[in-house]
Amino acid sequence: MAAQSDRYDAVLVQYGLRPVRIEQRGKAVKVYTNRGVFALKPLESEQEAAAVWQSLQHGGPRCLPLYLTRQRSLFATEGGRLYYLQAWHHGEARADEDAVRSFFRELARLHRATVRTIEVSEEEAAAYRKQKKDEWQRARTVWEERIERYEAAWYMSPFQLQCCTYFHEVMRAYSFAEERLDVWEETLKETKQWRIAWVHGKARLSHYIPPYWISWERAHWNSPLFDVIAALRFHVQTMPPLGREWLEGMEEYEKELPLSDGERAFLYSHLAEPRGFVRCLERYEAASRNERNEREYVAALQRRYLAFKNTEALVMHLVQRDAARQQEEAVDNEPPADESSND
Repeated sequence: MAAQSDRYDAVLVQYGLRPVRIEQRGKAVKVYTNRGVFALKPLESEQEAAAVWQSLQHGGPRCLPLYLTRQRSLFATEGGRLYYLQAWHHGEARADEDAVRSFFRELARLHRATVRTIEVSEEEAAAYRKQKKDEWQRARTVWEERIERYEAAWYMSPFQLQCCTYFHEVMRAYSFAEERLDVWEETLKETKQWRIAWVHGKARLSHYIPPYWISWERAHWNSPLFDVIAALRFHVQTMPPLGREWLEGMEEYEKELPLSDGERAFLYSHLAEPRGFVRCLERYEAASRNERNEREYVAALQRRYLAFKNTEALVMHLVQRDAARQQEEAVDNEPPADESSND
């Protein structure tokens, strides 16, 4: 611990700061100094440093500013590692309705600032669809093999019984995901265009401190949906059944950055994908019978199922919303009734 403290001291000297107290906060360090409270964060690689630097260029006022070292550098170097320094922000990650809506609204504005359209060939679209379908088929095969074996046993353990209970729902989700992916590919064949933007890479409420975004180490060029999907996947796992603000989050997003039909199909496909189940199954199978704590494995499986059902509710809400909008448009576009009267 002393060696680590000495390293932080050596870094802070480069900023002209003298630490009074240091508290570890995840990867970052909260530093109390003679000139205020700061956040000091180490970087794992030069690639992360490049992502942070480019984010300052692309994100501009939406990025929490970095302090320069005495040598006017964005990053300090010590012991072969890079560090950056920011003001410590006292805001806490909130999950109330206003915070969630603001999160999606500002995420869309962040993407809108750098969004651009690129050309995509039919071959590229087909290759991506095949990659995803192959990945999903491997997962389905794992499920099918396990369920066949579990159902053939004289006695099923609680975990095995739970797997059998969830099986058909999971298979339907894979079918829906594949169907939406097919729609995405067909749409892309027609337009041959796809939008990309400078994405945050780890968008979540804890990294949004209005009006700033922090922790840009994973930022890169990708579809804006990368951030949307990652944010929703993360928060459906860590929250109780979703409130209306999460179901309506995409509406806030689309007010700022409307999605195309192809983008919606891509979004629904990837959200519908049942994630985490196969890992639970493989961990259970890898453990010996003596090491298996059925209660723990069942709890892990149930957590995945809760996230799965939260995501299902979200996707169904969006699909039903789209269907209602299409119906309204169809009614609006109907030709006027023939008002001629019969003699």
